[in-house]
Amino acid sequence: MGYTHYFTRDKRNVGSALMFGRLALDAKEIIKQAKSEGIEICGADGFGSPEFRETYFAFNGTCVGHLDHESFWWQAMPVQPDYQYEYKKGTDRENEIFEFCKTAYKPYDAVVTAVLIRAKEIYGTVVEIYSDGNWDEWRAGRDLYERVFGEVAKCPFEQVTA
Repeated sequence: MGYTHYFTRDKRNVGSALMFGRLALDAKEIIKQAKSEGIEICGADGFGSPEFRETYFAFNGTCVGHLDHESFWWQAMPVQPDYQYEYKKGTDRENEIFEFCKTAYKPYDAVVTAVLIRAKEIYGTVVEIYSDGNWDEWRAGRDLYERVFGEVAKCPFEQVTA
């Protein structure tokens, strides 16, 4: 597998255009700060600039030096891509749209986790976030978030304790 972050939204309530617009603007600020700190953020393919469109935004690390991995995508009105897992009908999760981003601990992971922290702040219960990492492993993203927004980052997922 690899170090991955997961997020789900319910097909019946994916959030509003206002939520998407706010998150897109905040993601731009997170990326701007990350770039000023030396984290190279590119388009979804690892080249060019991050993509901000009316219906989605997407970014990745830079392919220079193999600092890219999987693209991070956030859609205003998500649809379950054919290549991603879809829950079976009749299950308690059949209405969820499941998405993920494997970062393999590469530098852009700080941007992905900061954006996911912000997504939880904006979308609240509309989004569920999970991670292969624990809250301590999100330290770089937490710090980035706090530098951008001037507030303490809250863990967007339930901590599992042994």
